[in-house]
Amino acid sequence: MKKAIRLFLRMIADVGLGIGLLWLLGLYIYQPWTFLGLLLVASAWGLYRWKQGHFGRKRCWLWVLLGCGIISYHLLPNPNPERWQTSWAREPQFTIQGDSLTISNLRDFRYRSETDFDAHYRTESYDLSQLTDVDFAECHWDGMEAICHTMLSFGFADGRRFVISAETRLPEGETQSGLGGLYKRYGLLYVFGTEEDIFALRTNYRHEDLLVMPMKLKPGRGRELLETFIRIARQAHHTHTAYNTISSNCSSGVMESFRALAPNMPKIYSLAPIHNGSISALLYKHGALITRPGESYNELRRRSYLGYDLAPGQREQYSQTIRHKIQGNTP
Repeated sequence: MKKAIRLFLRMIADVGLGIGLLWLLGLYIYQPWTFLGLLLVASAWGLYRWKQGHFGRKRCWLWVLLGCGIISYHLLPNPNPERWQTSWAREPQFTIQGDSLTISNLRDFRYRSETDFDAHYRTESYDLSQLTDVDFAECHWDGMEAICHTMLSFGFADGRRFVISAETRLPEGETQSGLGGLYKRYGLLYVFGTEEDIFALRTNYRHEDLLVMPMKLKPGRGRELLETFIRIARQAHHTHTAYNTISSNCSSGVMESFRALAPNMPKIYSLAPIHNGSISALLYKHGALITRPGESYNELRRRSYLGYDLAPGQREQYSQTIRHKIQGNTP
């Protein structure tokens, strides 16, 4: 029995080592010069152990090599290039005085196509006591259901809205990839922008599948949610937070802000950003989405789907068109 347990643990360790070495190979590719010294030390130690002749110890140098790679990764500075690509060139700035919130660099791009646009920013002030509703949005592309881009839209009594979208911030000359996102190649930017920019880019120009679902929040909780996001955005600005495909992505802040509202949330939900297509299901399960009587989760999703090319040529009607579509859709 003990032998079987040892064999099982050895197999688990070998699988972990294999995954770690694949990650280390990516570190070689995406950050080739940052840990050369540690690599030389690990290689020298591994060569010495290899000559000892014990098979069990031969793999020890691989663990040391992996450990050196992990240390090197954590020593890498977070990305802070001289220039970011145009879509993520400016960071939002916030001023809160009592109930008044002022957002500078609120993004409001005007698109002719996905890549042809006028970069436009605004400064807007909002009365936080007049925050009326919050929508959870998820966007899918290429038919993927398990993975999506998550956003929140905040609405006020005067009809204005803005969206918070945590996005991969690409330096000039970089192209985004899921693997590159594991190695501190990109920044993480919390974009605050209009629905006519953030949502319409996805529905009208990229033709991605966007769902918008109103959230059920107790009085004052919408403001708490927003203020938590502002704190996260400020922290990302001051620390130059690096994007990470797994641990610091578009949904990490969403789940962190939800946890601020529900501190007793089970720890298992911390894994939700990895398969963020399940977040709306979690919200539905716990009664955090506004639904019609007897409406199933799948019916809610069908009703919340927006489709493409909303309010073409009538940019000022875009947000209103979204709400009419959601309210008028049948499950």
